[in-house]
Amino acid sequence: MVHVVCCCWGCSGAAAGLSLSAIGVLAVCFYILYHIFFMRIAVTSPGAVPVFKAVAKGMEVVEAPMVQLVENPLDAAAVAVALERCDAVVFATGRAAYRLAEEAKRAGLYEKIRSLVARMKVATFEGEKGAVMVLNAFGVRPAAAASTVEEFRLEGCRCAVVFHYGTRDEELLARVGCSYVEFFPYRALPGDPDSVAKVLSSDAAVFTSALAVRYFAEVGGPEAVKELAKKLVVAGGPGVSRALTQLGVPHVVAPSGRLGPLAQYVINLVKEKAASDQRPVA
Repeated sequence: MVHVVCCCWGCSGAAAGLSLSAIGVLAVCFYILYHIFFMRIAVTSPGAVPVFKAVAKGMEVVEAPMVQLVENPLDAAAVAVALERCDAVVFATGRAAYRLAEEAKRAGLYEKIRSLVARMKVATFEGEKGAVMVLNAFGVRPAAAASTVEEFRLEGCRCAVVFHYGTRDEELLARVGCSYVEFFPYRALPGDPDSVAKVLSSDAAVFTSALAVRYFAEVGGPEAVKELAKKLVVAGGPGVSRALTQLGVPHVVAPSGRLGPLAQYVINLVKEKAASDQRPVA
């Protein structure tokens, strides 16, 4: 027998100091590494895919968008009127701010809208990414920049102009502590069956919005939901968790909805799953 310490991820604790054949230890290490590097992670938010790929370290990350967005008509003049009578503005995402800036420029109202936004309390719940996009669009950094709708709260306002992202977000509105006027720069539509197939052909699936969960069930149907329940499913926040619970899908809730920590958390879960699935070779 040869005394071997395996240095691969997940093996050192199990193999260090144990009397195993060198071939046996290497076989176990190879088995774990094989499963780590051939694990497939489906991410249902296209914006999160680059972050996951940056930390995946060889794992396959596939984009499986469950929500498609199309532009809605946006009346820049009506927005200007609403901004004039309110003292706060909420951009669900930075992309909504970009869309408003584009429409304002087309209507010759950009400077007016920019100056109105500059005097208001500005908020987003897309974290640092959303804050930077709002800053780029209007030269104003949001005073409130939560990473998820669960973390978001707008208080001390008289009236807020709310720019939704694809659909009316009741959870967001419940966290706005004043009256509000709503605009919908985009309209949300369900993803296609190919995205459902990508999720079901993966070892792990990450959902970052409750709407993505609902659209998965709508497009895939009951059988797809049953198959999803067999996967490692990660919810990016409490709202996503509630949607998965309603479908009866077992899942884990990430401790943070921020994309960087979320991606690292999922990668660690996948590694742990690969290690727990190992089959020792004598």
